[in-house]
Amino acid sequence: MELAGIWDCQNRRCNARSARIRIHPGELQAVSAVEFCVIQKGKQMLKEVALTALASIAKSTKARDWKMVNGGTVQFWTCLNFSYKLRNVETTTTICNELVNMCVSKGTQFSANSLLPIRSANPSQIEEALISVHDQSMARLASMGQNGKQLQLLIIILPDQSGSYGKIKRICDTELGIVSQCCKPANLTRLSKQYFENVALKINVKVGGRNNVLSDAIQRRIPLVSDLLTIIFGADVTHRQPGEDSGPSIAAVCMAFVDWPEITKYRGLVSAQHHREEIIQDLYRTTVDPQRGVIHRGMIR
Repeated sequence: MELAGIWDCQNRRCNARSARIRIHPGELQAVSAVEFCVIQKGKQMLKEVALTALASIAKSTKARDWKMVNGGTVQFWTCLNFSYKLRNVETTTTICNELVNMCVSKGTQFSANSLLPIRSANPSQIEEALISVHDQSMARLASMGQNGKQLQLLIIILPDQSGSYGKIKRICDTELGIVSQCCKPANLTRLSKQYFENVALKINVKVGGRNNVLSDAIQRRIPLVSDLLTIIFGADVTHRQPGEDSGPSIAAVCMAFVDWPEITKYRGLVSAQHHREEIIQDLYRTTVDPQRGVIHRGMIR
């Protein structure tokens, strides 16, 4: 008895170490990779196991017409492209249309028309381009009588060269308050259905939807949690790598209660604290204001 590998159905060979089957039926318009490990000698036996698994997976994938549990809503959106390879307006428009159609087919309520025209920008001017989109979207919404509203989703095609993701996310999340979805240009050129499905899942959660729910939660069979209104907390502290003597530790707390009893949606907060401090310092605290009295502060209040 030994690890013998698995039969590669596409290349019709047995790999001693590999356990991969690549499914590429034309009707699926996607490539799936599923790994198996078989403890048994013999190529023929491996081939039969692989073919059986392949048939089962292909059948289930063909029959799949899944939707999100709850679809979010995207009424105001636009796309900003930093890739030189996708500068063609027709190409970026096609990509956005494919992504929007996928989101709609999976249950997200998505406006077919972007708030601002889809545009390209120089990857060396990322901050300026993001601020410009933010300002233009606010002005456009104000002209539509949508005061107080803001851009709900910014689809961003990343630059061809890696290294800009962190900067883009920092500006969108912490400075502009824009919900963003970044996509690598190499993944978009293939117009893969599977890729658009994966992105649609990410977008739906970001815009307030729910992708899945525990069946026991729906049937209210989770002990204690299903019986009474319950809040579930999660907390952790992340430290710097060993050897780094400075820099803060990061505490994070999340709580699930918004959609009880399904408990799939949660809210989270992060806070910097003293170096390698394990106890969450900003979990709860009070301050006294001369005019307002006692003020409850902290991550849980």
